[in-house]
Amino acid sequence: MNDPTDISSANALSGPGPTSGAGWPGLPFVAPLAVFLMLTSVEKQLYGLLTQTGAYGFKLLATAAVLLWYRQAWPQWKHRGMLRGLLLGVIGVVLWVLLDSVQRQVVAALNLADWLPARDGWRFDLQQLSLPETLRLLLRFSGLVIVVPLAEELCWRGFLAPWLVNEDFRTVPAGKMTASSFLIVMAVFTAMHPEILAAAVWVSGMNLLWQRTENLWACVVAHATTNLLLGLYIIRTGSWHLW
Repeated sequence: MNDPTDISSANALSGPGPTSGAGWPGLPFVAPLAVFLMLTSVEKQLYGLLTQTGAYGFKLLATAAVLLWYRQAWPQWKHRGMLRGLLLGVIGVVLWVLLDSVQRQVVAALNLADWLPARDGWRFDLQQLSLPETLRLLLRFSGLVIVVPLAEELCWRGFLAPWLVNEDFRTVPAGKMTASSFLIVMAVFTAMHPEILAAAVWVSGMNLLWQRTENLWACVVAHATTNLLLGLYIIRTGSWHLW
């Protein structure tokens, strides 16, 4: 980064706070997504106690709390590459929908549907959207557009990508990736999504955006844009399997 306090890294810490003392320096970047995934793994078990909405809300609140606790570790905001990020976000949702359709057709033709994980899918009746349902929809979008993009980008490209280049990841210049780090980030992200083909192509585009812009915030914007448009597509078409 241009600011000398960032030591040309997207991951440099910015001032005193919970990230500046003893402890693993990767924690601020990994902890939010780790909390999100941990609570996702037990989310269904919480339905009986909190309902689906309550369990999801608790997961978002916990993840957001961790994100804010470690906010001083976030890279400095930069505008560089924002237009590219927005453009990739728009292209990304088109590719995601098209490639998911291709994958579903191939899987059906090969009778492999039972071999792939599937999402539960949140459903909404937009013709009879009560106030509680409206709040539930807004909660779903807040996770989709705000919490998830921040948590994932801080982990994948804020930590994992540079850590795979050098264990002292804070010294790695923003946007620097090797062939192996590119492929590993792609593989890990893809493995976490049932839309395998779409995820592999989309995350490859995100890695390229990271390399070209050297700005993690451009990646966050691209991620949020894709998720926002995908969410709008889902509720417009009823493609609930996509979330």
